Amino acid sequence: MIRSLKDLFTKNIGLKIAALILALICWFYIVKELNKGTEEEQQFLRRILPTEGISSKKLTIKPIFVGKLRSGYRVIRDQVIVVPEYCIVVGTRDLLGKVRYAYTIPLDVGGASKTFTRSVPLNPIAPGVFMEETLVQVTVPIEKE
Repeated sequence: MIRSLKDLFTKNIGLKIAALILALICWFYIVKELNKGTEEEQQFLRRILPTEGISSKKLTIKPIFVGKLRSGYRVIRDQVIVVPEYCIVVGTRDLLGKVRYAYTIPLDVGGASKTFTRSVPLNPIAPGVFMEETLVQVTVPIEKE
């Protein structure tokens, strides 16, 4: 048994060294290619994104309602619940400087007579502005007048 272990390490020692060298060369090549890929990605991002003037902003989300409720009912606007309440947007300073709120796409309340909850996407602000949240839950409280 000791002899077989000794043979395992001492037989074909030249081939084992060559295999180790080839393995190290392959490893260094792969690491170099991976680093090259990340450098190319960073250069691409630097070209398409302006390095100055980028900022982020926390905006309150406001729902937009369309449609007409059943006669004798109303939306209690100060009790509308939006989850999440705000979203983070990233874009150029000149675009974000003018924006105060993020709005949902129009939510149809037509014919409603009781409180309901819906998932609603956010309305895009402008091309080139990234929004953290794209779907929000809106609970619309409705009461009889």
